[in-house]
Amino acid sequence: MTITINRDSVCAGDDVFDHRQTVELPDNANAKDLFKALKRTRFFPNVAGNNVVWVLTNRTHPFWIFSYFTRHEKVFQSDPALCLSFLDNGSGQFHLKYYASPAKWKERIIQEYGDDSYSRWKDGWDSEIKYCDCLSK
Repeated sequence: MTITINRDSVCAGDDVFDHRQTVELPDNANAKDLFKALKRTRFFPNVAGNNVVWVLTNRTHPFWIFSYFTRHEKVFQSDPALCLSFLDNGSGQFHLKYYASPAKWKERIIQEYGDDSYSRWKDGWDSEIKYCDCLSK
């Protein structure tokens, strides 16, 4: 299967480059396989301080498929059923959104849920929010 992925720019000088990349994966690939392929090709740019978050999205699941915290190379995945099937359900077009810090990613998670802390907890976000807090200190 062929996956095309793009990423946000990390600074003004980075804007001049095309960040799209095509990755060939086995037909039974999942999100972890895609992440490993991107790491092998050095798709993630080096950012000063190395405390940023990259979040994989696609057209059918625009909020989150996996998030990658660069400082400790920690990966959080969304619902395992989604992670196993997201490649089949999407258009083959994926995007990595850039968050300049774990605190910025935490703000985005909380914005998505508003005051609904029960749904945030039920959907498994509390551990990721705590991780963001730990890295933001």
